[in-house]
Amino acid sequence: MDTTTLLALIAGLMRHDTFLLNLIFPNVVTFGTSEIAFDQLDETHKLAPFVSPYVAGKARSSEGSVLRKLKPAYVKPKNVVDPERVLVRKAGEAVAGSLTSEQRANAIRVDILDQQRRQIMSRMEWMAAQLLRTGKILVSGDDYPTVEVDFGRDSDNTIALSGGARWTVEASRDPNADLRDWMRLMDAPCTHIIMGGEALSLYLSDEKTQKLIDSRRGSATVLEMAPSQMFATFVGRLGAGGPEIWEYSGWYHNEAGEKTTFIAEDEVLLVSTGAPGVRAYGAILDGKANYQALEMFPKNWVSDDPALEYIMTQSAPLPVLPLINASVCAKVTAAA
Repeated sequence: MDTTTLLALIAGLMRHDTFLLNLIFPNVVTFGTSEIAFDQLDETHKLAPFVSPYVAGKARSSEGSVLRKLKPAYVKPKNVVDPERVLVRKAGEAVAGSLTSEQRANAIRVDILDQQRRQIMSRMEWMAAQLLRTGKILVSGDDYPTVEVDFGRDSDNTIALSGGARWTVEASRDPNADLRDWMRLMDAPCTHIIMGGEALSLYLSDEKTQKLIDSRRGSATVLEMAPSQMFATFVGRLGAGGPEIWEYSGWYHNEAGEKTTFIAEDEVLLVSTGAPGVRAYGAILDGKANYQALEMFPKNWVSDDPALEYIMTQSAPLPVLPLINASVCAKVTAAA
């Protein structure tokens, strides 16, 4: 397969199957350089000054944003098109084998591209979760120095409850009072409250909560948020017209092969779709891609000895949330 065919296949495989990215980072921006540049916003709440209608207005210096430039980490999953797999009947194929070896090889290439795309999207979802949880993204890997990308979120927006403030079944603490306090920390109106399973169970165990949750009307969130694809479940609204409450149990396998959720079981995220982020991608540093701005660039090549075909998909992704203080994360059962 040539590059054009591989790019067309990748484009055809692009489904929105990641909850946090789909909800908070709906837009895509590509850069023709290895660096990503964006304006970090600082929401201003100053009042417009009073002046006489007969007096010329005074120019004021622009405030409220800082230009940041970051070089995203590179990801490039790589697989071998197993020559023995090409000769074996593919799942779903007729028992006698209805595909030629070339058709079977093409089907295997599509499977590999889909697997690599999912790995890259899962990595992006992981970065989005880190950003919403901590206001930072910590990148570390083989042959890559550990780098912390700090978006400068206010420290008050990262919360760990302790002592009697923790959410427990026995506690007299009002979790809805906590949520209202945390919403006041945000620079944009809270539209979604996303909880891990343990946090949601503790939240719903409160009698006042059961009276406040409005589950009569469905979610206004776009249809792509189907639980079968997202591992996300709509619970209800906090009061009439309030923010939506979701449980998110999306997971991945960490480096040790352990199943790990993108947000912890005892965490609560408060976010605003009114302050959307973007999925930013740096240029692909590969001559075959002409160093152009692409979300993902797949390519394949064959080595002569051993005679093997390789497929690799390259990407330089970074989720960006310009209004970083429009997010809050709280651990509600943190140890004292």
